[in-house]
Amino acid sequence: MVRLVLKGSNKTFDSLHTDYNAEDYSFTILANAFKDRTKQEWDKKYLLSFGLVTGAKNLTNAGALFADDCPLWQSRLYCTRWDGKEKGDAINDAEFTGNVLMLLREAMNFVKSNTKKGWEKLPDGRRNKPEYAERAILEAMVNHFIHRDYTVMGGEVHLDIYDDRLTITSPGGMYNGMLIQDLDIADVSSERRNPILANVMAQLDYMEKRGSGLTRICNETKVLDGYRDELKPVFKSTPTQFQTIIFASTDMTNVGDNDGNVSETKITERQQKILNLIKESPTISGRQMSEKLSVSQRTIERDLSALQKSGILKHEGKDNDGVWLVLE
Repeated sequence: MVRLVLKGSNKTFDSLHTDYNAEDYSFTILANAFKDRTKQEWDKKYLLSFGLVTGAKNLTNAGALFADDCPLWQSRLYCTRWDGKEKGDAINDAEFTGNVLMLLREAMNFVKSNTKKGWEKLPDGRRNKPEYAERAILEAMVNHFIHRDYTVMGGEVHLDIYDDRLTITSPGGMYNGMLIQDLDIADVSSERRNPILANVMAQLDYMEKRGSGLTRICNETKVLDGYRDELKPVFKSTPTQFQTIIFASTDMTNVGDNDGNVSETKITERQQKILNLIKESPTISGRQMSEKLSVSQRTIERDLSALQKSGILKHEGKDNDGVWLVLE
């Protein structure tokens, strides 16, 4: 009913106005991503011109998705590394909620920590041969975050990694109601369920406006060593969900390295950066870490708590003027 009402009124979910006051939210993650990816300075006026804030200074749903502390709890990501080729025992799993750029970063970190990386010996060193094309996965994750149906309140994006493939599933079928498996992906139109969200991602150079994302996923995968026609990415949709399946490269000469330790991962890439910041400045605050790493303060607090529970990090003194100790 919600989808029918939106279509009937020529509105999209991401364009709807909310009751959230823009003055109560910060956009550090978005600002830093904009500066890093476009090499331009961020200006607060972009919030209005991009459609993230209304003239009355309230957030749109798109603005809520890009706010550091995103208040939309359905903006979630569930990641699982399964033991084998089917769902059964999980080797590693993680759940994330909040800012869409943060979810994208966490998805890529999870893939890096839970996939293998082979290598080929060369006369002057060695050449890495990853299981998956990083750009293909990035393109797929961006597509799923942009085109998912956010009106499904109990829905989230699922990233599942198996021994032979990686699948991404999100709520909401194709916006035009067609089935992707019945179409030639080269001719798929670029209709967008969330045009504001898509436009901001295009401004950040995470995607193109031509609707060529699926073709790019296939092309990036095709150049991997060991690629065969049967390893071509597969796209499936139903009226209620969309799924991308990317198969692992089978030419994994000298496999043994992992981008991360699959079974014993204790410190994420971001947590290591937090430790490095603390070593440089033991009195650094959570807010300062948040600004330097372009993540929400809530995410920093969660990582600090995990590092303390694992015995890697210790805090002495009062919360507002204490000192951090890294326990080697």
